Amino acid sequence: MKPLVHAVIGCGRVAPNHVDGFSALPNAELRWACDRDLSRAESLAREYGLPRATSDVRDVLADPELDSVSIAVDHAQHYELAAAALKAGKHVLVEKPLALTVEEGTALTALAERTGRVLSVVSQHRYDPVVTSVRSWIANGHLGHLVSGTVSLQCGRDDDYYADSYWRGTFAGEGGSALVNQGYHALDVTRWLIGDLAVVGAAVGHTAPRGGMETEDTLAAVLRGPQGALMTYQVTVASSITWRTRIELVGTEGSVLFDLDHPGTLHLAEGSEALRAAAREVETQVEPAPAGIGYYGISHRQQIADFATAVRDGRPMTADGTEGLRTLRLLQEMYTWARSGGASASLLPTAVPVPAPSAAVAGAAAAPAPSE
Repeated sequence: MKPLVHAVIGCGRVAPNHVDGFSALPNAELRWACDRDLSRAESLAREYGLPRATSDVRDVLADPELDSVSIAVDHAQHYELAAAALKAGKHVLVEKPLALTVEEGTALTALAERTGRVLSVVSQHRYDPVVTSVRSWIANGHLGHLVSGTVSLQCGRDDDYYADSYWRGTFAGEGGSALVNQGYHALDVTRWLIGDLAVVGAAVGHTAPRGGMETEDTLAAVLRGPQGALMTYQVTVASSITWRTRIELVGTEGSVLFDLDHPGTLHLAEGSEALRAAAREVETQVEPAPAGIGYYGISHRQQIADFATAVRDGRPMTADGTEGLRTLRLLQEMYTWARSGGASASLLPTAVPVPAPSAAVAGAAAAPAPSE
């Protein structure tokens, strides 16, 4: 069987997780490291043994043996780079979000369907053992009828994190901040667990901005699940704590409380004996230490394995492009509510160019990977 030949476009903070995941596949070849900063691409290639490094994405997409790419660059370039890769016949694994706007995301999913290529948005925590277990408990009725929940992420980002970046903390480059970047996974997991969510209300805060950021440092929202459960959601980047994500779900027959951080920790599972017995099994599972940043978790490996299977066998993925589009649509609705009090017009940027190097995106080097 021909190995799956893969490239990593964007060699920043999350790139090691992609290298680790594809290295763990039984029949894959990591061939290219690409970054707008050639020294960064060369450093990643040298550290992990990738044979080729470049600062021009055209070199990567012109490789006739290349099957797939990881896109781990600033949010504003997701659409154009993913579209270029799909048009070049490559399968695409893109870091969240799928794109800056629902219109761009819709175009990407349509393009993937037309070209017959796999498009997946990184939602690695959907593959966490605790998360998959909670989803099965909900499906099996262990929690009964869901009535409420709380989703909370607090993390700390300093002035340099934003001031030293050309795109973080900007509407043009990031599309927001606390919600679309740091808060994405907690929201995506919650939607995957209980179904599509409707926005009841939301508000943004610009209360302790870092490094001149123009976007929100805090967001709070009330969401309603498809069966009526009311969810409160809050995220801030102005905490003194480096990172903590916590999700609590309350049902008529049981309640659970867990973290998405590594390791994914189950703090509480109270209710029926069936629920408590299932929880004891989860508590015995020990995950290995992840590659790269700890709170990214270990499950890039599981999503990448799912991606490789979809490429080879055409099997549907847990986190495909359509799922990424649904989460993007919810994000956009939350921003609309928060910034305009529920007005219908989208307040995410549309086709606003992010400052970039002189080359056009189609031929430019990739930017450093987005940082959570």
